[in-house]
Amino acid sequence: MPGIIRLLNRAYHSSLNSYTMVFFSKNHLLGLLLILVSFIDVWSGLAGLLSVAVANAVAWGLGLNRKNILSGFYGFNPLLTGLGLGIAFDPTWQFYLFLVAVALSTLFITLAFEGLLTKYGLPYLTFPFLISIWIAVLAARNYASLIPAESGIYTMNAMYERGGPLMVRIYQWFGEMEWPLFIKTYFRSLGAIFFQSGLFAGILVAAGLLISSRISFLLSILGYVSAWLFYLLIGASMNELNYSFIGFNHILTAIAIGGFFMVASRWSFLWVILVTPIISIITGAFTLLLEPVQLPVYSLPFNLMVLLFLYAMKFRDRMLLKPEAVVVQYYSPEKNLYIGSNARERFRGKGQLPVSLPFFGTWKVSQGHNGQHTHKEEWRHAWDFVVTDEQDREFEGEGLALRDYHCFDKPVTAPADGWIEEVVDHIDDNPVGEVNIRQNWGNTIVIRHSEWLYSKLSHLKKGSVKTTQGSFVKKGQVLAACGNSGRSPYPHLHFQMQSTPHIGSPTLPYPIDQYLIDAETPVLKLYDFPETDQMVGNLPGEPALSHAFGFKPGQTIRASEDENKLAEETWKVMTDMYKNLFIEDESSGARAYFVTDGRLFFFSHFEGRRIGMLYLFYLAAYKIPLTYVRNLSIRDTYPPSSFAASPMLILQDFVAPFFLFIRPVFKLETGKREDDLDGSTLSLHTSCEPGIGIWNAPSYRFRIQLGRNRIQTLEINSGKNSFTIRFNDYA
Repeated sequence: MPGIIRLLNRAYHSSLNSYTMVFFSKNHLLGLLLILVSFIDVWSGLAGLLSVAVANAVAWGLGLNRKNILSGFYGFNPLLTGLGLGIAFDPTWQFYLFLVAVALSTLFITLAFEGLLTKYGLPYLTFPFLISIWIAVLAARNYASLIPAESGIYTMNAMYERGGPLMVRIYQWFGEMEWPLFIKTYFRSLGAIFFQSGLFAGILVAAGLLISSRISFLLSILGYVSAWLFYLLIGASMNELNYSFIGFNHILTAIAIGGFFMVASRWSFLWVILVTPIISIITGAFTLLLEPVQLPVYSLPFNLMVLLFLYAMKFRDRMLLKPEAVVVQYYSPEKNLYIGSNARERFRGKGQLPVSLPFFGTWKVSQGHNGQHTHKEEWRHAWDFVVTDEQDREFEGEGLALRDYHCFDKPVTAPADGWIEEVVDHIDDNPVGEVNIRQNWGNTIVIRHSEWLYSKLSHLKKGSVKTTQGSFVKKGQVLAACGNSGRSPYPHLHFQMQSTPHIGSPTLPYPIDQYLIDAETPVLKLYDFPETDQMVGNLPGEPALSHAFGFKPGQTIRASEDENKLAEETWKVMTDMYKNLFIEDESSGARAYFVTDGRLFFFSHFEGRRIGMLYLFYLAAYKIPLTYVRNLSIRDTYPPSSFAASPMLILQDFVAPFFLFIRPVFKLETGKREDDLDGSTLSLHTSCEPGIGIWNAPSYRFRIQLGRNRIQTLEINSGKNSFTIRFNDYA
């Protein structure tokens, strides 16, 4: 029995996603509406469903990628082929025999296009459908047993034959509605995607788009309106702009470019408008080219335009956010935008090589970028660091001797892994107040971190360098000592990043990956630039936090509520095919994706039902520094898609490509740490403030209690309710 249920579940997901994938979605409500639309013409709907079933069953039998089958990747092209043939031919047993063969060939053509285009990082879209239906239509002319349907000639007869009197009345009622041609053509264009000519089909598709994605709905209107205006301006006859000519190619292209392959923004919307004339030209040209063989263009303009656009975007070396390509695909323009923009802000510079501050402890920025004394023009992106005492003094006594300065002879470390490119270690340190202009940079180390990235440490103490040219050094390795050589009247450390290996090279604006600003309330900075007079230092490690949040694939966590001993969730730490880490609740299938680099733990996004203990843990541990600093305060923002829908969130979806006004806030403060024989015990106080726009989500206060190198409890207070989640097993 469990095997049958599992089989039915697979069939349900693979079939439903085959329908939704036509609109680049995985929304099941949209899928159910699209199935209903396809069955407005019963025999066409049946042909489409049979094609999906054949293609997915053969894909399972061939042992193709399970995730691709369940996602509908191998089903949506056979679906369109089946719908097209089902509307074109009468439902005889010979037709269904022919249909099964065509569905199978569509699957093989899909695999061929997948192999061909994915090598270039391009989607195969509906090219397999195009090739298959063209071949099928041409081949059918040789088979006398395949009888063309009357739907294209005697519409009312076909309606009566396929749906009876009720279908005829529905068709006539919608056809007689006194709507402007502009609106009717829009709905017919939507219905045409599923080979339905009536307004009712288009209205259902529009409703499904609106429910599943406000941005997709908005883009469908933008693509259609842009096409309509272009045809008006170009002087085309509006009578020729029937649903099969103008509509669905523009609509599908708009959704693909505007919010699926590109993050929805004013730039992606602008490109939807700009490519409209190209789609129209392709449509007109190929209509004439295919006319001699009596083949429609179908979705050819959409396929060509999207592929040309995506291929062109691969040649960019600047303007990469105008528009921005979707890196992780969530099959929702809203999630692509919310999670993508949130991740770009939280993990900005994540693709860059992480560079740390080149010293131990806390130092003061005596001069930052665009400095007051030096750090000008080509050399403006640099830092000078010194050590100060509690009175903000750089030296003891009168400061007449080099050793009076707190930073003199202090260790200087490698900011990142790399190879020693150049070393100068023979220049004398200057007496206090004097400078060496002839040997400006003094004793210096240049490190090559990559082909175009170098770091330079200058004004080092004579004879203190502990490495040699050509040696490989690790991040944090002691390289030398701070000195006063070169153009340096007082001991300090000069640090800069550059793109060339020479001493004296121009500087490069390159951020420090993670550092703490030491203040009354310490502040954590990520991929940022220390500023003049700030007291900064690297993040000190905290073994208790590193162990507690060091989740490893295969790990099992069991959580239960104290108030209800029967309520328990079992979580598994897993990785997907792209090596993304996530925690999955076995009972609901909900997933909380996370990232950790040994010093910070992040949740990146949440998938699944937004109830349960895993969801609360996602909110509570959204961003955890794996370090202990008393009174450390952190602030971050959740993507709006982390919360259930509300009227204001729906409004946000419509305007999200242009601006975000809902920004749910996460806050963290470190509590008291106590050390005992069992290790460190400490608490983290976090909060979740959804904001006024998501009024159906409560504000939360959390307390995460750690001990014995693991998370022990999570206390939750939402105002009306307070309870505790206990982590019973942590294997």
